[in-house]
Amino acid sequence: MDVPWPLVGRQVELEALVADVRDARGRGVVLAGAAGVGKTRVAREALARVQAAGSDVEWVAATRAAASIPFGAVSHLLPAAEGLGDDRLDTLRRAAALIAEQNRGRPLVLGVDDAHLLDDASAALVHLLALRGLAVLLVTVRTGAPAPDSVVALWKDGLARRLDLPALAPQATAELLGRALGGTVDGVTRQEMLRVSEGNPLYLRELVLGGRETGALHQVEGVWRWTGGLAGATRLAELVAARLDTIAEMARAAVELVAWGEPLPVGVLQRLIDSHAVQTAEQSGLLVLERSGRRILARLAHPLHGEVLRATLPVSRARAVAERLAAAFDAGPLRRRDDLLRVGTWQLEAGVAARPTLLLEAARQATARFDHELTERLARAAVDAGGGATAVRVLAEALEWQGRHAEAVAVMDGEPPVKDAERARWASIRGGNLYWGLEQTAEAEEVLQQAALAEEGGGDAVAMLAWILLFDGRLRDAVGVAGRVLDQPEAPAQALVWAATAAVPALGSLGRLGEALAVADRGLAVARTHPQDLPWGETQLSLVRCLVLLGAGRLVEAGAIAEAGYQAAVADRSPERTGGWAGFRGLVAKAEGRIASAEALLREAVALLDEQDPYRFMRWCLAELASVAALAGDQEAAAGWLDRADARGGEANRFFDPWVELDRAWVAAGTGELTKAVQLATQAAELARASGQFTFEALALHDVARLGAPAGVRQRLEELAGLLEGRLAPVLATSAVALATRDGAALDRAAAAFQDLGALLLTAEAAAAAARAHQAAGRDARANASRERTSALAAVCQGARTPGLGPDALTSVLTPREREVAMLAANRTSSRQIAARLGLSVRTVDNYLSRTYTKLGISSRTELAALLEVQTPR
Repeated sequence: MDVPWPLVGRQVELEALVADVRDARGRGVVLAGAAGVGKTRVAREALARVQAAGSDVEWVAATRAAASIPFGAVSHLLPAAEGLGDDRLDTLRRAAALIAEQNRGRPLVLGVDDAHLLDDASAALVHLLALRGLAVLLVTVRTGAPAPDSVVALWKDGLARRLDLPALAPQATAELLGRALGGTVDGVTRQEMLRVSEGNPLYLRELVLGGRETGALHQVEGVWRWTGGLAGATRLAELVAARLDTIAEMARAAVELVAWGEPLPVGVLQRLIDSHAVQTAEQSGLLVLERSGRRILARLAHPLHGEVLRATLPVSRARAVAERLAAAFDAGPLRRRDDLLRVGTWQLEAGVAARPTLLLEAARQATARFDHELTERLARAAVDAGGGATAVRVLAEALEWQGRHAEAVAVMDGEPPVKDAERARWASIRGGNLYWGLEQTAEAEEVLQQAALAEEGGGDAVAMLAWILLFDGRLRDAVGVAGRVLDQPEAPAQALVWAATAAVPALGSLGRLGEALAVADRGLAVARTHPQDLPWGETQLSLVRCLVLLGAGRLVEAGAIAEAGYQAAVADRSPERTGGWAGFRGLVAKAEGRIASAEALLREAVALLDEQDPYRFMRWCLAELASVAALAGDQEAAAGWLDRADARGGEANRFFDPWVELDRAWVAAGTGELTKAVQLATQAAELARASGQFTFEALALHDVARLGAPAGVRQRLEELAGLLEGRLAPVLATSAVALATRDGAALDRAAAAFQDLGALLLTAEAAAAAARAHQAAGRDARANASRERTSALAAVCQGARTPGLGPDALTSVLTPREREVAMLAANRTSSRQIAARLGLSVRTVDNYLSRTYTKLGISSRTELAALLEVQTPR
């Protein structure tokens, strides 16, 4: 990690610097910027380009140590024998003359780093060289730092142009982070490191180096993740501590108060600390005062300082700071929305939390910010303070969101609340945890059905019951139960959002797309009206809306929802939401045929959901990764992902069972076991049909056709085309019929329809099938056109390998069984192993191989593997 980092996001500044230095009419440029922003790196790169073009270049690095020595910084430019003497003006003249003589009248390109640290004599010499045209300067100075008059005069007097180097833009910072680590960084980690570094390359570098040294920054499933506090890195703490050591004790106390309380009203701050200390901290550049409405707020100048202070402050001192802040705020009215959260958190930190009402409201606000750990701490404090059943329920919810279902059930083992509304909400949380965590489906349903009878608040229990029915694979029942809430014109907000979240995917899977989208719109309107009370509402409904659109083949709309959801989750620094949306982005990418992109996104989902997976999405993501790896030709990875998915199987969340089975089919296809793949894809379709997932049944049946058995599915696909709303089902049916009849023209039309939907892998497969059909019919020109289309689309699909994209010779001359045996043999599977897999004798396998060799004009398995372009396991 000691090698130079890549230079990113500075192309505009580099080009400007090089142009200024090369300009014969100019005398150079002063590059100004904050500490760590990259001035030295940019200046050196610019000078390297100038030197490569033939100019003479010298480099001067000013330091605090050399600043006490006259001409200390530029001593290497002067001959050792030259006596400098006491006459400063005469020495300057002789030094300038010597430099001119050494460069034979050609202007020297002189780089001066940290010119604000130059001693006066060196600064005067640099100024003189520019004034006489003996050197073209590229000078760096730190913004806000005092500099010698001769340096300031360079841009004040017009001898050099001043160029301010800003912090890196967020996109450039993210690119730098990814390139420095050499891999994908999860969205939350990336966002946090961008926030803390604020585009400062030095701070970012220290974060990365420190994080890797401590292990806080590490790879999970090939994705870089940060766990723990960002400021835990020793190098970073030392960097900030050095800055804090430059200010007086009282000013540091002011900075500590702001670090724990920002944004902190200056009026409150000045009640806690001397106003002179506040002024000193501001003048030092550590605090910033800014106006917000009628208030003036104090913030830290850089978020990194707050991270380090909060991480390194001794516990006793931190408790004292928190207690002072809590007392100062609690003494007055808590008018603003987050005042209760701040006071509750400070009281918690100080160990003086004792008011359950305040703590519960603070916990509610923490939930709205998706900070489940803080919610848990506040809820536990509320329980300890006598908050009763409501506090217990809030604690159970916090545990549920963290996937700690057994703990949630355990804390709710006491007597439930007496009031109907709170009892129903209590039952909803308990029922959900019984189902998701303990897989006690019958017990969960019984708890919810009893609570649903309540006169007040029973809607929450009804809606949760609908949710469980959905994920248990009973879609028609889920729609009916959810309707008991949705049919109420004035249904309570929480009940309506939960019921809508259950009804939308159920209706969409049943083929009732219009109803599903209408219910989603209604639920989203309510969720967006109550963001504080229903913080997860918009996410849940957006996820199921995305799923429905994906199943209907509306990939552009699904992708837009997934992207917006991902960006919002990253901005909120919510790992579980970011992981969920990364998974959905991966599903969209897979449906589009962008296999490598799908793999990266699904890896990110797995990395983020590994610690917090309350609703068992991990199994689904792992299975999807297995099929993506198989499509990419990595059979070893595919088998590994599928094994991990199977290890997470259970009774909860059976909604995705058909999906997992279809992924299993593609893993089998990747190894060449096409007969098995067809059987598994058929089973996936049957599972989907049994549960009412007709949209997924159509996809699974079309995959049966893609795997080589279109004749057996065409009739059911035509039935589904008449049943399901939307454009996708008719296209799938048309494609299957065309594959079964080898109708080149129909396959061309199917390819065009798939391309219009954005499903480029299906487009490529249909075009390849069309080329084969046209070739068999003697239509060479049309075959060539379809072949060219296939090649162009296959490139977009990022290396996808499917039977439909296989070599034309195999598809046209081999029988399905010959092809299956050939694929297995090409993957270095022995005849005995092939026989065991396919239920054949070894002699029969060898006979199939013999006929295959004859048809293809080859004589060995090595030639067969080369023809099939088989990728051996890594």
